[in-house]
Amino acid sequence: MTAAAGGGGGIILLGQNLFFLARVEMAAEAAGRPVQPARTIAEFRELYAAGEADLLLVDLEGEVAVWEAVLTELAAVGAVGKGLRLVAFGPHEDRAALERARELGCQEVLNKGRFSGRLGEIVGG
Repeated sequence: MTAAAGGGGGIILLGQNLFFLARVEMAAEAAGRPVQPARTIAEFRELYAAGEADLLLVDLEGEVAVWEAVLTELAAVGAVGKGLRLVAFGPHEDRAALERARELGCQEVLNKGRFSGRLGEIVGG
């Protein structure tokens, strides 16, 4: 993983839920921002290395091993300090996952309802 990313205005959505991918794409299109889905660690690494994303959305209902590994790697390279904004979202009843995302460096951790309600604001910049 490269340490130089961010600043390009793109969005990476890490997760396997196609329902949220469609919602994010609609909101991002309205904001004029491209969205790239990443379902695996390898897909994420490839997109991140391109250096075009400044926002990572993490679906905590996705595979735990995938999002934990990605967030751990990002923390190790100081990605947040290099302009990458991390926003995680998941079910409100999964407090352990929400707390784990905070521990791993996500600046915002929201339940799915709040994420959906603020989606336009989140992807708009």
